[in-house]
Amino acid sequence: MGGNIPGILEKLDYISSLGATCLYLTPIFRAPSNHKYDTIDYFEIDPGFGTKQDFRKLVEEVHRRGMRIILDGVFNHCGYYWSKFQDVVQKGKTSEYSDWFFIHKYPISADDRNYDCVGHYRWMPKINLSNPKARDYFLSVGKYWLREFKIDGWRLDVADELPTSFLEAFAAAMREEKADCILLGETWGDAERLVMGNRLDSAMNYLFRDALVLWLAEQKVSVTEFDHLLNSSLALYPEEIAHRMYNLLDSHDTARFLYECGGDKKRLKLAVALQMTYPGCPAIFYGDEIGLSAENDPGCRLAMEWEESKQDTELYRWYQRLISIRMRSDALVSGDFQTVFCDDGANVYGFSRTVAGEQSLVLLNAGVKAWNGTASIPVWALKITEITLDSKTGSIQTIDYPRTTVLTAYQGNFDVELPAYSVKIYHFISKEKEQL
Repeated sequence: MGGNIPGILEKLDYISSLGATCLYLTPIFRAPSNHKYDTIDYFEIDPGFGTKQDFRKLVEEVHRRGMRIILDGVFNHCGYYWSKFQDVVQKGKTSEYSDWFFIHKYPISADDRNYDCVGHYRWMPKINLSNPKARDYFLSVGKYWLREFKIDGWRLDVADELPTSFLEAFAAAMREEKADCILLGETWGDAERLVMGNRLDSAMNYLFRDALVLWLAEQKVSVTEFDHLLNSSLALYPEEIAHRMYNLLDSHDTARFLYECGGDKKRLKLAVALQMTYPGCPAIFYGDEIGLSAENDPGCRLAMEWEESKQDTELYRWYQRLISIRMRSDALVSGDFQTVFCDDGANVYGFSRTVAGEQSLVLLNAGVKAWNGTASIPVWALKITEITLDSKTGSIQTIDYPRTTVLTAYQGNFDVELPAYSVKIYHFISKEKEQL
């Protein structure tokens, strides 16, 4: 059902042309299950995915295209048949690895589940990473793949259950091996403990996803309530950390966002527009860009659709263009965030992103009717670019204006007409920025 490493290698040009700059692979190490979160060998690639040589070639080709690649580190727990756990199963208390796990009673019994597991799933025993030997083993795993295969970092599974001492030791060891490695952690809530300066760089921002699901997919909250959710999540972190958060719409652990929208691609497109213009690192779950839709696990992990006639190429271009718009704008990549509009009656939301000499104003109309309003032009703006994205038709239009042509009778303001289910992005550039 799933792909493999040679398959990813074959499709790297597709991924690169979308505009991706980094690949995150869910577990590729030897494991008996389809999902591979029950690892039985941390130093070998599962033969269903390919060989070490295949993986080495993949990393080389990723780097040749100017992208980076990170792996999923499932260090919070292991597979039931991992040799270290099986040693405890067979030898009980006398095993040298008995303190690597949380055993309640001997002999170990999968049926009785008399040991700690992740999610109470008996085939995934939890590892005691406070044990120095267990900790050092997984530090060696992390360094091995950085050193021998030149990967660019790790995503730590169930990071919010890992001991703080392990997070700090792991981060120090990985940065000693590769100073610019990327360290990402999984959590479904506040990630403050994970993203301290001497711990991880980033965390999966499910709070961002939850807010978008409530506003755009389920339509259960007003614009004002949605804005409160976004600003509350931003307030959890210093600005530099907020700009590194992994902003996802869905993942291998959730229903597809399009499924949450009831198949309404207009709302998915609005969510993508916000994702690509919001502070943080936008993350695309494979297949979202061509319209894959399914319920939660196992449906969300369905195979990629490669038959072009079954792909939504208009949606792909929507993603591609928004990624390009983001990457060409310093304001959208690293600007501050300020709410500008919350029109609950019209279901219109607006915010600005600003850096020195550049501002992007983003307006989203999730309502069923066109919206008319007024917005401000920064006093320093020399050049104004208007990008209109219509989620109903998929059309994207760009117009460049001299500053004077968009002024209304109110000096410093301009009129905005925002069609239903559409997005407008205004880029304001100063004279100094224009001359760079």
